[in-house]
Amino acid sequence: MFDSRFCLREFTQFPVEFGWQQLRSPILLFLATLIVVLASLWLIARIWRRKFQKLILPSTAILLCSLIAIGLVSVVAVNGLFLPADPGTAVDAIVILGRGRALRMDRARVATQLWQAKRAPIIFVSGRGDALQIIELLIAQGVPQQVVDGENCSLTTKENAIFSAAILQQRNIQRIILVSDAPHMWRSLIEFRAYGFSVIPRTSRLPAKWGSRQKAYLALRESVGLPWYILRQIATPPASIPPDTKLASLLKKAQQYGQQHLYVDREG
Repeated sequence: MFDSRFCLREFTQFPVEFGWQQLRSPILLFLATLIVVLASLWLIARIWRRKFQKLILPSTAILLCSLIAIGLVSVVAVNGLFLPADPGTAVDAIVILGRGRALRMDRARVATQLWQAKRAPIIFVSGRGDALQIIELLIAQGVPQQVVDGENCSLTTKENAIFSAAILQQRNIQRIILVSDAPHMWRSLIEFRAYGFSVIPRTSRLPAKWGSRQKAYLALRESVGLPWYILRQIATPPASIPPDTKLASLLKKAQQYGQQHLYVDREG
């Protein structure tokens, strides 16, 4: 395990299950901005109705089209629609992404079933605050300890990808099955492909106890996050080492860890 002893960074991410309590979430900033824009358009229309009528109508149409587009992206993201199908082939590793306490058990269940079906010789768990706990769940479900590894440093989906690449690609692991929940999968797929992995997505279930508010929160979060990820990949393809010096130093240590740690005899 490449663990948090090497990762002296403040852990400020909110677990996804907090939902509406995430008062500092970018989603709320987005909603507040949208309300301000709508209010501004309404005030302009009221005060200078004639002068700005030609401008207001096209602007309103664009805004409505944008909201419809966001809604469609939300439906695609939250339900994991149009993801590549699983061909059932063997891969080099199963990679699990941590995303909060409530989602750990089903991720471990999915990965255990894949390993028992001999889809991959190793399971790698990625995510600060989740990796150790998911590894414990895997071992409790009968996965041998020697085939399980992970990293406990990444704080974001992007960092999941770059830490996994730094460690696994030192062992010539390129083909993976990626395990995460359906709302998170499209962003995860984009990031892991950007860092050189050939990815088969495999979704885990959301907790049955989650209500409409938590699912609505995920819908808003992913409807903003997914377009942003796509645009960022187009505008700025990923570099091998990020410019942040602290993160770059951690990644070099992760690469050294990957070079020094063989998991299992992959032909055995």
